[in-house]
Amino acid sequence: QFHWKRFLFENFPKGTGFPAVTAPLPPEDLPLAAVQAYSIDDSATTEIDDALSVQGLGTGTVVLGIHIAAPGLAIQPGSALDQLGRNRLSTVYMPGYKITMLPDAVVQIYTLDEGRANPAVSLYVTINEQTLEITGTETRLERVPVCANLRHDQLDHIVTEAWLQDPTIEIENTPESLLDKREQLSFLYRLAQSLKAQREVVRGKPENFNRPDYSFRLVGNDGAEPHGTEAVQITTRKRGAPLDLIVAEAAIVANSTWGNMLAEHGVPGIYRSQASLAPGVKVRMGTKALPHAGIGVKSYAWATSPLRRYTDLVNQWQIIACARHGKTAALAAPFKPKDADLFSIISSFDAAYSAYNGYQAGMERFWTLKYVEQNHITELTATVFKEGPGGSFLVRADDLPLVFPVLGAQNLPRGARIRVRLGEVDEI
Repeated sequence: QFHWKRFLFENFPKGTGFPAVTAPLPPEDLPLAAVQAYSIDDSATTEIDDALSVQGLGTGTVVLGIHIAAPGLAIQPGSALDQLGRNRLSTVYMPGYKITMLPDAVVQIYTLDEGRANPAVSLYVTINEQTLEITGTETRLERVPVCANLRHDQLDHIVTEAWLQDPTIEIENTPESLLDKREQLSFLYRLAQSLKAQREVVRGKPENFNRPDYSFRLVGNDGAEPHGTEAVQITTRKRGAPLDLIVAEAAIVANSTWGNMLAEHGVPGIYRSQASLAPGVKVRMGTKALPHAGIGVKSYAWATSPLRRYTDLVNQWQIIACARHGKTAALAAPFKPKDADLFSIISSFDAAYSAYNGYQAGMERFWTLKYVEQNHITELTATVFKEGPGGSFLVRADDLPLVFPVLGAQNLPRGARIRVRLGEVDEI
């Protein structure tokens, strides 16, 4: 409660509730897309922003659809609802709970739920089936039928590299909805590996995902705000698992293609860029389409999570202007070049996003310490990764998301593995 109330006091002094606003409905004249799309997310995800579709397998030319939820088709810049999003700037995540950027009634209309046709900004990418070369892209505003919301935490054990590459492998209890998409997922995995390899050539070195992602579940919480006594479960998943890679690479294609498109139309957007991979060169946000060395693309605009990040909603308005107006988009887009508003959004977003991420990291640490207590863990195996203050060393636990200082480990090289006895836990 101390950590929670302090976070609210600093970031949500008026509380986390939303004032009453009516959720605007999408335009009625959107054409219906001739695809069957599916999303791939975690079971805890309620703001489903992105889905994929594949057409033309076996014909030599495949069309990949990357479909992004489109609240930007109805929320007007400057409206009361826009103001709410601009005040929050992002959804806040923490174990067991989240504070959403937009009210639930709005999310419900625009999330890409299965079993219905949802408003979307779609990027269609034409690909040579043999060489996997991208030969063209097109952006459309439409309604997209979503046939399934796949959940990777339930499917990762089935959708392995071997299962995707060898159609004779059968796994018990594989859902029908997944078997239908096996061929598509196999193609998407092959494409994702190829796209990643091309980016790594530009980066000049491979991306390393050697640390797992940890997921937290608080048992007995059910999405209510955490009170501190829940039983903690921590599970790991390997980054770069096939479903993970498919979604990540599709998002990079969309964010870089749309970033380039905005630049070509002379329409400003909010970009993330990194001048080089040299030590200390950070990722910056700005309004110019500059290269992102860490990702290996010539420009990168966040546009694939408009229900969860305000920058993506702003970029979506700009992308919609390009899709509707083509060459005259710069006149119609809500934000003009050198718009002071864009710069103020970037600086507020940067501040809020780092505060939210800091809180998430703090709460993950808190619940990891709770896990250590609940499971009566007194010793851990850890790896030294740098010198800490006062002759201590900072170590990273091998099997938990925990970094802590260790005393008495003199002159140990970086990478040394050690067994550590834990002292008192300080929850504050």
